[in-house]
Amino acid sequence: MRFGIVGNAGDSSSSEKKPQRAAPEPLGREQYGEIEAALGYAFAEREWLERALTHRSVHGKGVKSDYERLEFLGDAVFDLAVAHLLLDRHPDAKEGELSKMRAALVNTTSLAEIARSLGLSKFVRLSRGELASGGAERSSILADVLEAVLGAVYREGGYEPARACIERLLGENLVTVTPRDPKTELQEALHATGSEAPVYRLECVEGPEHAPVFISVVEVDGQVVGRGRGVTKKASQQTAAEQALARLKPSDDIDARFLTAVDSSVASEGEGDEQ
Repeated sequence: MRFGIVGNAGDSSSSEKKPQRAAPEPLGREQYGEIEAALGYAFAEREWLERALTHRSVHGKGVKSDYERLEFLGDAVFDLAVAHLLLDRHPDAKEGELSKMRAALVNTTSLAEIARSLGLSKFVRLSRGELASGGAERSSILADVLEAVLGAVYREGGYEPARACIERLLGENLVTVTPRDPKTELQEALHATGSEAPVYRLECVEGPEHAPVFISVVEVDGQVVGRGRGVTKKASQQTAAEQALARLKPSDDIDARFLTAVDSSVASEGEGDEQ
C-alpha cells in the first residue's frame, strides 16, 4: 500500500557557488552572564562553564579540558531530573507512558532546540575548521554542549540547582508532553507504505511578540496533508501531524490516499510539544 500523492520534481537548475563568509569567533567570558541569566544559575567558578562550551577540536590529543566528560555527566543528570519532574507533573501516568514522555523531551532534536533558545551557539569554542564548517549550529554538538552545561551546574552546585535549571528550560512542555508522538507515528506510517517522508513548513506566526502562535503545515510529495497551530513551532508541527494521521485512508489499494483536501482553517487542538 502506498499513499498516492505525487509531487512535481524540484527545479534541478544549478546555482552559482556563493563565497564562504568567515564564521564569527565565539563570545567570551564577559558575556557568560547571558547564559547564566537564561539558566537561572550563576557560576561561582566560570571555568566550569568555559569547559562545558569547549569542543575537543580546540585542544591537542590527550588534553582533557573539553566538554565530553561533563556531557557524560549532564546526560545522566538530565534523564534523572526529567524523570523526577514528570512523576510530579503526571501522578497518574504509568511507567510506559512516563518513558515515552521522557523520550520526547530528552533527545538530540529537543536538546538542540533548547540550546539554540539559550543562544549557546554563539559561545561554543571550536577549532577554526569546525567553526568554518558550521559546527556551532550542528544539532549533535549543541545537544552535547547543553548536557555539558548542565553537568557543570551539577558539579558545582549539586542536583537541586541542576534540576531547577532543567525545570526552567523545559517549562510548560513538562505538562503538555504526551506519551503519543504524532510526528513519529506519521513518519512510520508513511515509511511502511513506501511514501516519502513528511516535510514540515512554518506557514506563519500570529499573535503578539511576547505570546506568538505558530502555524505549520505538513506536506507529503508536495501536497499539504495537515495543518496545525501551537505555542511553539514543534507543537504546531505535532498538531499538523495529528490532523494528517486522522485523515489517512486505510486501504489495501496501492493508491491509498488521504481522505480529503486539507481545510484552509487551522486546527486549534492538540498543542502538545515534544520538547
